Amino acid sequence: MKYLDAPREPSLVPDVSRRRVLTAGGITFVAAFITGCRSSTSVSVPPTGVASSPRASAEAAKVSEAARVQAVENLRKPVFVPEGGALDPVSLSLADTLFWTDILMEHGQFFSMLMPGNELAQQRAEAERFKATFAEQFDRARTASIDKSNYIQLNRQTVDLVKPFIDWKKRMSDAQAKGKMRSLVWPDFFDHTALEAERFTKRLEQFSRGNAEFDRGEVVDFWAKIMEDHAEFIAHLLDPQEKALIAASRKSADLFQKLRADHKTNPDAKAKALVEAQAMVAFKTTATKGIEEGKIKSIIHPTLADHVRREAVKFVDELRRA
Repeated sequence: MKYLDAPREPSLVPDVSRRRVLTAGGITFVAAFITGCRSSTSVSVPPTGVASSPRASAEAAKVSEAARVQAVENLRKPVFVPEGGALDPVSLSLADTLFWTDILMEHGQFFSMLMPGNELAQQRAEAERFKATFAEQFDRARTASIDKSNYIQLNRQTVDLVKPFIDWKKRMSDAQAKGKMRSLVWPDFFDHTALEAERFTKRLEQFSRGNAEFDRGEVVDFWAKIMEDHAEFIAHLLDPQEKALIAASRKSADLFQKLRADHKTNPDAKAKALVEAQAMVAFKTTATKGIEEGKIKSIIHPTLADHVRREAVKFVDELRRA
């Protein structure tokens, strides 16, 4: 019985010139990347969902005995999603656990990197412990045989690990905002990562109740907020000379802010949300490659660039399933 498929072979994204204009949902933003920058990953989930599987049939809507998860969109790291059309709580639990524990591990890594000096030694050590905790949980989930009999146990164990990290992030945010701690982490970044962790725990608790539904309104509202934050972060981490990219990032933030507002009055606007989400995947994919190759001037670590790319891919996958 197979639980995890190997990552698919990546495909290439066409060359993006420094003056190329991308249009998404009527919003135009300049992708100011160096000519010839290519990506080694596809930029969207196929129209039918993630990669089709021979087992993706009418049974996908039922609770399966074993979790069915696959890895897609592999650049620096893959994105873990339910296999094919799987919409059962077992598969969704494992997919989300693999995806989010890896994301949370990187949160710990970023905090550690942004807490230099002796005065932050304690906080840095705490961040390192969280990093190790979620790296271990990721490995545990990936090597386990997860099925209907034990997925709730995995979910409970994971939630118990995540909640202390949420509390820690909120304490750090408050300390940074009040000047009680002088790290290089914005309070908003602590808040952003706490929001992601809170949503992760709520999803696992939902799956444990046997509910594997996606609420389209919730999916758009959550992920559009995350994409908006990412764009704002990127704008502030680029070199001041990257004026076109900074402008592109700010326009992207405005786009997703508008998407959240529009979707509340027109909840059926899935097509527009999907186009904009796919454009963001393309934007981040090219940016990741440009940062790795030193063609984009910034203080963005390649791991952070790929981190936000994977979250955009996750947005597209959830939106297709909603």
